[in-house]
Amino acid sequence: MISNSVSNVDDFQQLSHLSVDGHAFTLECYDNLNAITSLQTEWQLLESVCLEDFTYYQSFNWCFEYYKQFADDLTDKHCPIPQVFVLRKNNTPVMIWPMMRIQSRTGLKILTSATEPLGQYCNLLFDASSFNEKVGQVVLQVIIENSKSDSISFNNYPVGCLIEKIIGEQGIREKSDLKSAILDMSQYESWEAYNQTLSKGQRKERRRNKNKLETQGTLSYEVYEAGSEEYKSLVTSALRMKTQWLVETGRKQGILADECTNAMFCNLKAVNTGGLNGPLTHALYLDKKPIAIEVCMVHANRYYSYLGAIDWDWKEFGLGKMQMAAAQEWAMNQGIKNFDLSHDPSEYKSSWTNTTHKVISCNIPITYKGYVYSKFWKTYLRPKIKSFYHFARTKNRTRLNKIADIFRK
Repeated sequence: MISNSVSNVDDFQQLSHLSVDGHAFTLECYDNLNAITSLQTEWQLLESVCLEDFTYYQSFNWCFEYYKQFADDLTDKHCPIPQVFVLRKNNTPVMIWPMMRIQSRTGLKILTSATEPLGQYCNLLFDASSFNEKVGQVVLQVIIENSKSDSISFNNYPVGCLIEKIIGEQGIREKSDLKSAILDMSQYESWEAYNQTLSKGQRKERRRNKNKLETQGTLSYEVYEAGSEEYKSLVTSALRMKTQWLVETGRKQGILADECTNAMFCNLKAVNTGGLNGPLTHALYLDKKPIAIEVCMVHANRYYSYLGAIDWDWKEFGLGKMQMAAAQEWAMNQGIKNFDLSHDPSEYKSSWTNTTHKVISCNIPITYKGYVYSKFWKTYLRPKIKSFYHFARTKNRTRLNKIADIFRK
């Protein structure tokens, strides 16, 4: 049973009172930074009890810093509007579903996963003792009714997660074979044991790259936690290196070149749970100068390999491979179970991982415009364009970028 009673209470909207199998709930929507800030303690407590995998991009720290940088300009109608849905039972949050509403230049309004395109997985946080598939389906229906959008997009949620069960047969699924590439480290007793599973050619190549670079100077490898000055400096350097690589290979710099992205990552905080947790930077140094950097996050025994970047002047030395090997060795020595390279279709990932996890994208149209967007653009045209762009040569990408710029104007 659903009792709709939309009202504003202390900077948030109370959307409805729900009753599912005799249990009473209240669904709220928080849509501004002040209101979201007040959720911090409750949000982080729910993070600690949620047993779902792939949930770092729904953490308070990640979402709040994104909203703070990208969704706090109320004068810009194209600025994302936070939509943090909170389900309470006995006044205690049992589910937090971070989303945001965006408006395109065509006027199309889409409710989508929070922090896109920076976030990699769509998911939600919940207490399994009070929140299940049936309750989630009732919540989703209320969200749809109050979305003020043309369509709802659930992009890249992991197969088997609760969101998949909540959505069920609703909406239009995108035709995609995207799979996250993951190194399951739990099956190896040590880094050396893992190395022995590699082919002779792989081991030889990795040694050769390191030996070649060692002729150029002294190598060292360091890991820094979020909040340190070294971390912030390496984040800025990594984004600069990455955007140069994008330009050199004919790709759009996009959101990675936005100063708000740099500010967001610099402001991310370490997670005070003991050990190295939360955002980190890994850096390969040559004579104390960083030449390969990775920005990553560690959460719930999973290493999210987020952004790797190299000094373009040293591109012939296999820096990315050396840094990746060092990061995986570090993670294994920390006892981390999964080293997650995410789901973009880069070919190199198969040689660094041993398992995959499929992700799905689904769109629920609400209006006719939303149906056209979901059925033809998101499900048919956009995936084809992305695939062509990914595998295109540098010159072709540059041409496509110019055409895209014309359409944007």
